[in-house]
Amino acid sequence: MSSMRHLLDLCKRRGFLFQSAEIHGGLRGAYDYGPLGVELKRNLSQEWWNSVVYQRSDVVGIDTAIITPPAVLKTSGHVDQFTDEMVDSKLTKERFRPDKAPPLRLDDRMRIPILAPDKPTAKLWESAIRTQFAKGAHITRNGKEIHLQVARMEEDKIVLKAEDNANQTVGQQDTQKSSATDSSSLSIPYRGYVDPNTNSPFLTESRPFNLMFKTYLDPIDPIDKVITTTIEAQSLPPSSPSSSSSSSTDLTRTRQLVDKALYPSLTYLRPETAQGVFINYATVQRSHPHLRIPFGIAQIGKSFRNEIRLEHAIFRTPEFEQMELEYFVAPWQAQDQFQAWREQRMGWWRYFARNKGRFRERPHAPDELAHYSSGCIDVEYLFPWGWGEVEGIANRGDFDLSRHSEATGIKLQYTDAVVMQERQQREKLTGKKETENLDRERFTPHVVESSCGLNRAMLALMLDAMDVVDESGKSVLLKPEDIVEDGNNNDDNVQTNIPKGQRIVMRLHPRLAPVKVAILPLVSNNEELAEICNAIGSELRQELEVNVSVEMQSTTVGRRYYRMDEIGTPWCITIDYDTLKDGSVTIRDRDSTEQRRIHKDEVLEIVRDGLRLNPKKGSFLKWVKDWDGQKPVN
Repeated sequence: MSSMRHLLDLCKRRGFLFQSAEIHGGLRGAYDYGPLGVELKRNLSQEWWNSVVYQRSDVVGIDTAIITPPAVLKTSGHVDQFTDEMVDSKLTKERFRPDKAPPLRLDDRMRIPILAPDKPTAKLWESAIRTQFAKGAHITRNGKEIHLQVARMEEDKIVLKAEDNANQTVGQQDTQKSSATDSSSLSIPYRGYVDPNTNSPFLTESRPFNLMFKTYLDPIDPIDKVITTTIEAQSLPPSSPSSSSSSSTDLTRTRQLVDKALYPSLTYLRPETAQGVFINYATVQRSHPHLRIPFGIAQIGKSFRNEIRLEHAIFRTPEFEQMELEYFVAPWQAQDQFQAWREQRMGWWRYFARNKGRFRERPHAPDELAHYSSGCIDVEYLFPWGWGEVEGIANRGDFDLSRHSEATGIKLQYTDAVVMQERQQREKLTGKKETENLDRERFTPHVVESSCGLNRAMLALMLDAMDVVDESGKSVLLKPEDIVEDGNNNDDNVQTNIPKGQRIVMRLHPRLAPVKVAILPLVSNNEELAEICNAIGSELRQELEVNVSVEMQSTTVGRRYYRMDEIGTPWCITIDYDTLKDGSVTIRDRDSTEQRRIHKDEVLEIVRDGLRLNPKKGSFLKWVKDWDGQKPVN
């Protein structure tokens, strides 16, 4: 399996992904998508939109505002409940989520190894442990590693051996020495996890942390309001002068005054796109009266979460894009529709995957489900660090529409006019009023949600497509120790971080490839060849509306082939002197490296058939054979 390091190196060299504001030192968790990255991301989102919206008659799109008033998110529960638990490492000062942290690791000598980044830091940490966190504990240091000797593990604490006698635990030696160390100082609280980077058990208590970004719509700087309100609060008499807790009480009062002053201009950057769909449910229904239950509203847009821990490049970032579908169904349809969308979405992922086995479903256990949800599954990809979520499909019930209806007094219900008319006709014929099954005429719809991270999808499918081949074209297993550093970063060198004789091939599905066709003149300074290249390129762009690259560099055709392989281009068309004589060109397939002479007028038809996955009999393209008989998932 190719490593993240190799992929990120390729992304930077070839223009898929850049560190944002790199010339100013960068910003943690912020990335810019380069010319190839933006094409891949656009293709991926378009394929999602095609599958979820264009290939169906029951789904429409919407694009809602990013800046969201607090009333919306208060109603949805985000203001009060959209939190993660957060823990601080006392040694590194870094924060992390305890539910993602590993358990304590002991070596074979019953010691806790704490790994520092370097020797000077290890020395500082050792001093802090001796003087602050575990006074009197038996501690040793070897290079970058600090070792604490463990006497025993208990349910909620770690008992360390003492410095004066490593074979005695706390309490045993306290009765023997007048200068005994307090036994409590050698008992470390343990809650089942440690710092994931260092294995340190010296942590703060966990506390909730709201993940939403606040902002303020006000011409007056909110900091000015904070300063003014704080000064005014300080002029007020103390709440309880004789109380030892007066300082804390006054701080709470000041915070309340600040919140009150800022609230009129308070807004949030949306943490998800879904709420924009729910609050527009009635508007969409009124403007599209032909939509009958079940129907869906889809949206692609940016969301923001103040994540405690940013990791794995674009896998977890504070700013990300979501592709979400809210599918509104009758209550009695919800479970069947949940199963149908579960199958449809998993089929979509596997349709574009090279290694289908690296995608799986993970049903949520009952204790993982939200109180309003009756079912949820994650679509996961096997990343280099383990399984990670790329999409969630959930049966949300009527929670969202009911909450917004209660908060606003506006009934967010669905009335089935057809069912109502049928009942009324029966009543006319029978002369009797029907009182049963009226809840099938008017009801609050339930929601089946599909929520997919576009950035994670791009990362997963690039890792899935990335292959390393030897000189014969055979796939090889790339190991971290195989990395070859090359400070020159020559654009023509496609082997900057892999062993000599090996190269990268990005085997992206042709519909996702950022460049669909590369057109290569045999020589770059021949005007006649250049004219034919540009003519073929223009025809492909106009007829197929795809990204075509005309490569006029003076490097060899072989090097240009390899460069196109590395960025995932399915086909290369080479124009040479025979083209001037008989109109023939060479078409090369990325995955098989097979080449064939065809007439230049056939290029358009072959590429069109290839992108439609509808090859004609006898096609020489290997990927066409591999995909023969498959149809896009609807």
